[in-house]
Amino acid sequence: MPRRFKFSILEIMTTRTPTEFTSRRDRWQAAPETTFRETEYIDKLSKNKTPVVVKLIDGEEIRGWIEYYDKDIIRITRSVQPNLFIYKSRVKYLFEDPEGTRKSRNQPAGPEPGNQNSR
Repeated sequence: MPRRFKFSILEIMTTRTPTEFTSRRDRWQAAPETTFRETEYIDKLSKNKTPVVVKLIDGEEIRGWIEYYDKDIIRITRSVQPNLFIYKSRVKYLFEDPEGTRKSRNQPAGPEPGNQNSR
């Protein structure tokens, strides 16, 4: 007669201690939903006047640089078009604009407006 166990195999596997893992996948933890580093990142972009692309939840992309931000809004300054205040709740994501960065690096450095010699 086969011997019957009191517990099933699944019950035994679920009662392992937290330090016991069966595979690498069991040890993997998902990244946290929020890292609370958003302010740091936006502050860096703003201070450096880094060109950014803001992708809104409706799919629209806005290019410019971040002039101002607070807990609810960001202000995008654009060279030709009007400046915008955008609610952060309408932003899907934002990233540094590779085209804008390339343009600003490739432009020749001209004379600064305040350093003109008048004779």
